[in-house]
Amino acid sequence: MSALKRHIVESTLVPHTAFSTATMRIEQCMRYSLDSPEPVCLALIGESRTGKSRALEAFYHNHPPKRDEDGVKAPILMVKTPSKPTVKGLVEIMLRALGDPQSYSGTENAKTMRLKLLMRSAKTSMVIIDEFQHFYDKGTHKVMHYVADWLKILVDDTKCALVVAGLPTCKAVLDQNEQLAGRFFAPIVLPRFDWGDIDQREEFVGILGAFHKSISSHFDIPPLDSNEMAFRCYCATGGLIGYLSKLLRHAVWEALDTNKKIITIEDLKIAYEASIWRDEQILSNFDPFSRNFIQAQPNEVLAKVAQIGFPKINLNHSDISRPTNLNPRGIKSLRG
Repeated sequence: MSALKRHIVESTLVPHTAFSTATMRIEQCMRYSLDSPEPVCLALIGESRTGKSRALEAFYHNHPPKRDEDGVKAPILMVKTPSKPTVKGLVEIMLRALGDPQSYSGTENAKTMRLKLLMRSAKTSMVIIDEFQHFYDKGTHKVMHYVADWLKILVDDTKCALVVAGLPTCKAVLDQNEQLAGRFFAPIVLPRFDWGDIDQREEFVGILGAFHKSISSHFDIPPLDSNEMAFRCYCATGGLIGYLSKLLRHAVWEALDTNKKIITIEDLKIAYEASIWRDEQILSNFDPFSRNFIQAQPNEVLAKVAQIGFPKINLNHSDISRPTNLNPRGIKSLRG
């Protein structure tokens, strides 16, 4: 099986406006932090599946670790926050990321001192913390202030830039920590695409065009960026790029496993049912890849679509069908 075909969706990176703005501002943060009198700090915020981690990975790969005669140089130290962060646990993960074979050894203070020495030796100039929302305990509504204070002192002492990324709840960590918040610029927001915003709709269609170009070089697939298919794909994914990638990736996998060179709308229906987690309370009898989609009012459909990706909540019928001001290009009926 060709690895190129298997990973064709993941290897298609489409830097849309919000994505490009995020990577540009992180790059700017790193560049100007080198001679800044205090650490430069940024927060990258967005719902799940909006592309935050992908943006961080793309930036990280532009500044990979390198080895010279003095050892490994790691300009960026990037880690994910553990689900229940402690200083000891976080510093251990950071030591491991810098290649310390004894990352688990030592007291909290000893590990912290070793981490600072390693960062200076590796000439680390930026720390990136993904999943930063774990610094906020949603159950108790408390911020892990001790860990947040430790992180603030770390970047102060090492003169490194700091980028944190996570769900919107991570903003509570900054809002409740005055000293940490004072170091941050206005947050970078990666939103889900909004069909009602013409510019965002066109960007979403453009992304579908890029995916279609990649996939159609190996498979015969309906034009994903046509008006009809774009609206179907939007309704299937709620405008979340992570969900779109999952959908198309599963369609490619199924085609490879069945030795098919054609991906039909029925195949996309199968991929949708297998790859997208749906709250049946909201999306019951909802199939954006059925042949007779969409006979109902588009606004009713888009009200349902707007709930994709959010935690399950109790909604009554009026909540689900409440009209919106979104207009999917006046589509009345889509027939495959």
